[in-house]
Amino acid sequence: MEDDIKKIEDAFRNSTSSDELFDAFQKALSLYITDIELYKILLANPALSPDEIKMFAEKLLKQTPNNAFELCMWTAKVFENYQDYYRLEDSIHYYRKAISYNPTDHESLLQLLKFYNYEIEMPANKIIIELVEENVSAAHQKSKVYYAFADLYRKVGNKKLEAKYLALAEYSSAREQSNF
Repeated sequence: MEDDIKKIEDAFRNSTSSDELFDAFQKALSLYITDIELYKILLANPALSPDEIKMFAEKLLKQTPNNAFELCMWTAKVFENYQDYYRLEDSIHYYRKAISYNPTDHESLLQLLKFYNYEIEMPANKIIIELVEENVSAAHQKSKVYYAFADLYRKVGNKKLEAKYLALAEYSSAREQSNF
């Protein structure tokens, strides 16, 4: 089995053929391989189209539900590397899924806030703000998210919201420290 895993990893890492990648993926599933690090290699393969990445990611979400959060975070980060608006939407979609799998984790919220475009008012900006605001209350480390919000509003010049989120950050930070 170890030889099979090495062959699969080699295909995931080096193949430029969608068919070969698909065959290696099928082989990995047939061997019940659940090592998420192996599948991360596949999803990051530059030979894959965005649709193929989504297909593999969705199949993995069904096959390895214990790794769903990490898989969604990774897939979102893969889409971050693309330089077009539609991939931004794909990345947001996978961060949204990550939040649904682990609503207490703050990293997905912080990653979303990094997508805010300060130069151009984009529809994604509103989606990002709403998504983070809707989910920050469940996060264990709210203070980090609130500090990021305060920084965002500082950059856009909204002093009122900057002050609001800075106060929430400090309040949350004090509460989080008292819980340790």
